[in-house]
Amino acid sequence: MGKSVRGLRPAWSYGCNSEGVDAISVRPARIQDVAAAAGVSVSTVSNVLNRPERVNARTAERVRDAVAALDYVPHPGAAGLRTGHSSSIGLVLPDVANSFYSRIARGAADAAYEHGYSLVLCDSGDAPEREQGYFTMLIEQRAVGAVVVPLSADPTRLSRLRERGIPLVLADRAMPAQEGCSVSVDDIAGGRVAVQHLLDRGARDILVVNGERTIRQCADRYQGARQAVRTRREARLGQVVAEEMMTVAYGSDIAHGLDELPDGVFCTNDFLAAGLCRALGERGVKIPEDVQVVGYGDLDLASFVGTTLTTVRQPVEELGRAAVEMLLDEVEARTEHAHEARVFAPALVLRDSTRASSDAPF
Repeated sequence: MGKSVRGLRPAWSYGCNSEGVDAISVRPARIQDVAAAAGVSVSTVSNVLNRPERVNARTAERVRDAVAALDYVPHPGAAGLRTGHSSSIGLVLPDVANSFYSRIARGAADAAYEHGYSLVLCDSGDAPEREQGYFTMLIEQRAVGAVVVPLSADPTRLSRLRERGIPLVLADRAMPAQEGCSVSVDDIAGGRVAVQHLLDRGARDILVVNGERTIRQCADRYQGARQAVRTRREARLGQVVAEEMMTVAYGSDIAHGLDELPDGVFCTNDFLAAGLCRALGERGVKIPEDVQVVGYGDLDLASFVGTTLTTVRQPVEELGRAAVEMLLDEVEARTEHAHEARVFAPALVLRDSTRASSDAPF
């Protein structure tokens, strides 16, 4: 019969503080303390914590009582030495300050926590050298794998990442399933639904304010816009491409530089749309009476700008959550895992920057 664990407390130790006065501190309980308290071997405690099916119910309960009474926390480094990896997942983002990427991080962190893993946040600045450096660190720290959110990454660069010997899931970018797991949003459909909405509300001269076409998401959203316009013979589509970052400031510059105003504008992110709406207001242009505007992303600022923004919502948190779950399936299922390219559908969110259907001049 093992020892009772009732009334146990963490071990006390004595020392001196900086002023030479005796002080009492608490030494964290070790696995040996748990084993002694429960009257079992260290290996039995380890089995209860990691392989409970190997221990009979009564012994396991006694060990768990000892763990609770001593406030014992297993050391993750020790588990990493046994299994060959730690309990951490790398999340490599191009810009952690961008609310789109921080929402991906939120979904990834929730999923990691629920599965007992920690998340290591890596801000790459979308720089290939820094990205590679983070992968080296993650490998050295025995991370189980990584979720990578690339911005303008080319196929060769992505292939180099996959060759580093660490499980990898791409987020916000579609890749063929035979090359690995990925989660993304159907941006072609998103661009199509945005411009279709402008057409349905009476716009015929439509301008797309876009990012560099080398960014896959920007290219896809413009392709969707073109598909929508081809359904209306009388509609025209123009494009302005941001030469720098897709920011509020750049959207404002675009609006101030327009000599002729279109009657509809589709901005391929909400930052561009917010800047454009603000600058049009400064020019005395009324939204949506003179110009209707649709953004993309449904970021927080979409509902706080002067004229609330009609936009295309992406299930961003779901991207982060799904990426982590797919990564863990690859790590834990191993030979049973099948790579998957999961694509989420976007949805239009109606606000004040476009007309109500009854106001459309048909």
